[in-house]
This record gives sequence, structure tokens and C-alpha cells, in this order.
Amino acid sequence: ARNPYKVWRYHPRDGNNDSSITGWMVMALKSAKDFDFNVDKKAFEYARAWYDEVSDPSTGQAGYTKRGEGSAREPQLADRFPAEKTEAMTAVGLLTRIFLGDTPDDNPMLLQAADTMLKRPPTWNESDGSIDLYYWYYATYAIFQMGGRHWKAWKGHLNKALVKTQCPKGNSKGSWDPVGAWGESGGRVYSTALSALTLQAYFRYTRLLR
Repeated sequence: ARNPYKVWRYHPRDGNNDSSITGWMVMALKSAKDFDFNVDKKAFEYARAWYDEVSDPSTGQAGYTKRGEGSAREPQLADRFPAEKTEAMTAVGLLTRIFLGDTPDDNPMLLQAADTMLKRPPTWNESDGSIDLYYWYYATYAIFQMGGRHWKAWKGHLNKALVKTQCPKGNSKGSWDPVGAWGESGGRVYSTALSALTLQAYFRYTRLLR
């Protein structure tokens, strides 16, 4: 399904590429490789080239389909959830680079991306359009890999944003309200799944960077 000499988007080999779908594909292929499946190494090479192409080297910010482009939003929700309130693609780019074997020592963009993301920490504010569970999932996974000061700062915000906002009682007990950028599309199931996966990131996954 990957585009020739490029990466992925929503339809097989249609010539379109984006950072979001490519991040998921790299995660899948990396897992396959770890289980000794035969994976074309060119897929990883083109993924790295893609994130280099769409990333700002001075900030580590990654674009959606091109450099400087913010994360996607449902058209009717673009004003309510401004793209500038999230660094979702930057988080995808950072985690993908780590999966591809980059380290802060050999690629300064990892630190730059992590610094940029700390300027957009998770905050459960239903009025300012900043709740983006997709971003929080990828960012938590990526910054957990970075460790150190980045992880210490991020985890503090995350606990306040997610642990303290889980529904405590009633029919919705244990879930999270669908009030984020993709809440209307995915509903309570999506919001709860992403929240649970986010909180599991530092319990389930191995830290690749040492």
C-alpha cells in the first residue's frame, strides 16, 4: 500500500502521503520486524526521509502532509479545536524517529521536538480547544522514550489531565468524556481507549533510549 519512493496515506499507492498514517505503519512494521517477519528496509528509509522532508529542523515540528502544516481537524470543528493547540504530528515524528533508531546524540531534532512539545502539555480544559487525546497518546509514548527532564515535566501534566478526569461514578464510570478534538467522531469508546493507552505507555512499553 506504500507509495513508490514515498510513504502512506488513506488509500493504497494513490500518490498521497501524510505523517499520521505513516507513523502507524512504521509502528506496525517495526513490531513485525521484532517478531522476525520479513520487512522491506526501504519502508523505514523512506519514512525517515519523509519526516526529514516535513520537519522544521530548528523546532522539530512535523507537518501533516508538508512542512509547516498543522494537524488535521474536522472542518466543522476547526475553529473550536485550532490546529495550533496541538503538536500531534511532531509527536508522531519524534516517536517514529526513535523507532527508526535515532537518538538525541546523533539527531538533535529529537531534543528540539521534545522541547517544542513541552510547550503544549496535556491540560484538561474543555473551553480552549486544547484537548487532543491522539496527541497525548503519541506524545506520552515518545516523551517516555526520551526520559529525563522531558518525561518528568510531561508526566506531571498528564496525571492532572487524565488520572483526575476519569469519570468516577454512574454508567460512565471508568471512562473519559468525549470532549476532545476527535471526541465527536470517536465518542466515549475512542476517548476511553486513547486515554487508557496513553496511561499504559510507561507501564507496558520498553524504553528504547538508554
